[in-house]
Amino acid sequence: MKQTLLKTVAMIGLLLSFSHCEMEKQVSESEANQNLLVGLLAGSATSTSFLLEYNGQWNVGYSYDSEGKLSGTPTGRIIIATNPDGSGSIISSDTSGTSGDITYRILSFDKSKRYLYYQNTPGSNNNQFIDNRTKYGRIDYSASTNSGCELGSQRCFYFCEAVSGKTTYSEVLNSTVTSDPTKYATNGCGGFTFSRALSRTENSTWTGL
Repeated sequence: MKQTLLKTVAMIGLLLSFSHCEMEKQVSESEANQNLLVGLLAGSATSTSFLLEYNGQWNVGYSYDSEGKLSGTPTGRIIIATNPDGSGSIISSDTSGTSGDITYRILSFDKSKRYLYYQNTPGSNNNQFIDNRTKYGRIDYSASTNSGCELGSQRCFYFCEAVSGKTTYSEVLNSTVTSDPTKYATNGCGGFTFSRALSRTENSTWTGL
């Protein structure tokens, strides 16, 4: 038992040493890596399997009719890939695939508030919002459900990019911005509608994937 405990402590120490040795030139990137490690260690101590409910490919729209149902053809799509430890990423693009994709690296989350904290990656495919490369933000999201989903989808949920374009991770964590999912079809997301994600079965083929 002692030997196992010592090995566990040694492994955590090795991980912490590695994070210091691999410090990036930008302070914000170093801060993100440290917070990611803390998030992963904390995530292993609690159940994070709820994130797996959001894995997969989703069509995305944000226009609603008078009854609060998604109207028209979804104009965007996202791929969500998360792991049981809470790590993962989100890739987003419009349906044309001509504006480039946006990648969000998941840093941490607040399960009770349904907040997901991210950093935009600096990759070359982030052409749509080039000024937000390496910036930080927060996505607020609703529960994933198989009830009331439009367009014959098997699963669906709402989400709102409540905070975006911040220079440091701490700015996002300390943000007092809130959203109101009960007003998803009107102004619950900073004066705008929430986005609607509908599960899709076909494979995405846009640039960068």
